[in-house]
Amino acid sequence: MAFVVAVFVYLNFLQPKPCDSPIQYKIGTIDAGFGLSETKLKSTLVSASKIWAKPLGKDLFEYNSNGKLTVNLIYDNRQKTTQINSTLKADVEKTNTLAGSVKKEYETLMQDLAINKQAYTDELTNFNAEQTKYSTQVDYWNNQGGAPADVYNNLTKARDDLIKAQQILETKRLAINNSADKINSFIEKYNLLVATANQNIDVINQTAGQEFQEGTYDPNTNTINIYEFSTQDKLTRVLAHELGHALSIDHNTNPTSIMYSLNKSNTLYLSKEDVSSLKVICKIKE
Repeated sequence: MAFVVAVFVYLNFLQPKPCDSPIQYKIGTIDAGFGLSETKLKSTLVSASKIWAKPLGKDLFEYNSNGKLTVNLIYDNRQKTTQINSTLKADVEKTNTLAGSVKKEYETLMQDLAINKQAYTDELTNFNAEQTKYSTQVDYWNNQGGAPADVYNNLTKARDDLIKAQQILETKRLAINNSADKINSFIEKYNLLVATANQNIDVINQTAGQEFQEGTYDPNTNTINIYEFSTQDKLTRVLAHELGHALSIDHNTNPTSIMYSLNKSNTLYLSKEDVSSLKVICKIKE
């Protein structure tokens, strides 16, 4: 009995401790749908592995073309939906920016139109007053059988001035109408842009509530499969998450943790819960 115990202790002593040597990983499949090169995935894996290396001051993972841990990027409807939404969000942002520019120009045109309409109204009022004055004088002198030469000349000049003023007013009226038509076209353009943006937002919202499984780690095959990510940082986080599982670390309840069940946060460092789990796995006393 004592011999068996001694052998057990000896074998246990020879067994390497977790985290004593880096886990070696290799790149497996990278589906073309991701548009990601092997070089880029390697550099992202290095960034993800450094997240776990920093608290201990040593590497826990390293690349080896013959490594036992395989990392795959598997393209399916999850990533396709994310890519479509990413494009739609970019389109919405551009459309909203353009709509804002159209609205700003529309507001400037409206201010100019208000000023021009007021000036036109004031000039029309003056014109009508001068025309009434002219007509009254003409009627008076007609009733008198005619006007003296100097009065006649003044009335003739007043008539010519009224004709010129009427022509200027007509030009301004047409300009105001053109401005109003231009403003209406801006309103139509703005409404069309807003409608387009809202249509794209509706498409995005149809999948907004879905929670995709972004990645998995299979201990039986020692394989990490990544299915979905929206940004480079999200890819780094999901890789770091699955590397955590490769270290045998489970989920925790801190939403900002690398090992939270959903990839919601944007942090690229371990939470205190992550570090505590890492130290337990690596048998490091707090």
